[in-house]
Amino acid sequence: MVVNFFTPIDPTDLKRLSLPASYISMSARSVDQKTHEVQAYLHITGECVSNNGNQVIEWDVSQVKGKTNLINGNFKLKKQKQFQENKDFPEWGTIKFFTDSNTTYEANGWGAMRTKFVKTGRLDNTVDRNYSKVSDNWPAIGFARTLTAGATHTAANTVYYGVAHVRRPAIEYTDSHLNQLWESYFNGDDKQMIDFFYEDREDALRRATALDKRIVTDAQAVGGESYVKVVSAALRQAYGGLETVGTVDKPWIMLKEIPSRTCQTVDVLYAHFPVHLYLNPTLLQYLLGPLLDYQERGLFPKKYSLHNLGKHYPQCGGQEGHDWDMEVEESAGMLIMMSAYVRATNDTKFAKKHYKIANQWTQYLVDHGLITGEARNADVFLGNVKNSTNLSLKAIVGIGAMAQLAEVTGNEADKQQYRQTAEKYITEWMRLAEDASNKYLKLNYNTDNTWSMMYNLFADVLLDTKLVPDWIYTQQDEWYQQVMNYYGLPLRGDTADTRFDWSMFTAAAAGNTRLRRTLFDRTAKWLRETPSRQPFTDIANTLNGGSHFHNSQVIGGVFAPLIGRHI
Repeated sequence: MVVNFFTPIDPTDLKRLSLPASYISMSARSVDQKTHEVQAYLHITGECVSNNGNQVIEWDVSQVKGKTNLINGNFKLKKQKQFQENKDFPEWGTIKFFTDSNTTYEANGWGAMRTKFVKTGRLDNTVDRNYSKVSDNWPAIGFARTLTAGATHTAANTVYYGVAHVRRPAIEYTDSHLNQLWESYFNGDDKQMIDFFYEDREDALRRATALDKRIVTDAQAVGGESYVKVVSAALRQAYGGLETVGTVDKPWIMLKEIPSRTCQTVDVLYAHFPVHLYLNPTLLQYLLGPLLDYQERGLFPKKYSLHNLGKHYPQCGGQEGHDWDMEVEESAGMLIMMSAYVRATNDTKFAKKHYKIANQWTQYLVDHGLITGEARNADVFLGNVKNSTNLSLKAIVGIGAMAQLAEVTGNEADKQQYRQTAEKYITEWMRLAEDASNKYLKLNYNTDNTWSMMYNLFADVLLDTKLVPDWIYTQQDEWYQQVMNYYGLPLRGDTADTRFDWSMFTAAAAGNTRLRRTLFDRTAKWLRETPSRQPFTDIANTLNGGSHFHNSQVIGGVFAPLIGRHI
């Protein structure tokens, strides 16, 4: 038996990217080279809609008529709790489980169904409507069918199933509710959507295969087999926390940061965005859209960029309080991402539309970016750094990014002013940041004999602002090779922890081929050797391989070398 699970990623097709569904395919091959009939059974249980076995669920099974007649089973909670989650399980919505009609089906306790299948090779085409708790006899929706097992696995003897999760509405945003985007393409008709998805399976596989080939080819050229392993492990996770919502005329992409559950956190987006800049820069405007909309409507009272749109996805109604503000970090991140998007797409209309808020954030950076004081940065889990060298660098490049936005929108005076300010600041920054040893840049302005990974050099390279002189890059590249650990480059001299997204930002900015290869090799070594079966972490110990914060979307940052210095 061969069973494949396949969730397509279609970065250049928003309609298909919006489909909240996955394929399961099944085939059989005979080991004696003869042809046999094989009975196959597959079910899902009510556990798929709740993390609480005491919740009462409901179910049904019905026909869906389309190009292929389907049998579809639904599971949902009896008491829907809109916009609530229980340990990452949505407490509202419907799970759909479907296949073609050449099957027998049943909705019943899974034990009874399995026993029946073992005896008869089929199910009864009945639905037990005695709705119950998830853990009460473990209700399930099952399909049983006959497969032909030949000498090889072929399309002719492969059968397909689909699983979809429909939540209506999907997101709570300020004074409105947003639907999953697929509804706008299919007039809100679940049956149309699952029929389209089922029929699309062969094309979906062809597109996915082409995408795999593109990524592997590009990654091999940039960093060899080690880098191929890194991006291969990261792609699905990078897209896994994204949800397309809104309408065809106004699509947005919402990001649920895992494991924190925050919505549209800016420094997470900043670490995440290289995957889109590489695969389809257009998606960046849909990610930035909710943040820009919220602040341009005057819903955030500060002059700097907000931190996120809510602490409890899918409640994305706005930031709650200012206890986790990252004034400089987020303002600079928004400006860098906006300029990167405009440079990649030539979307000057976007730059003009959002020029006012971008100018506001830039003014904040002019006032607070060179000397950042107690401002938090994205690595606050290691403790706050007063007058962080890396944070100030990001602020200065952010000002340079605004000069680029001013240029493409015809604001020549602003362009000159911001460019001159950025150049002035970078000169002062180098004086304040260089360690007395002249071997590296300091962790902060105030303390010699300290160092950190200057991953924000990536923004200078990405935007081609040419603010930082080449000797800084050369110096840092040489230093990093001296302090490299078994599993990679630590974030700073006082910790063994690293972040793999920032490591790949550093590789993307590096002019030294040997350093880039080392960073790729050490990251791949961590993936290969460490015993954890958890998803790709963003934070790991470079000495013992220990890790935490698994499955975060910041892992999209490992695609930075595909858009970095040497591309």
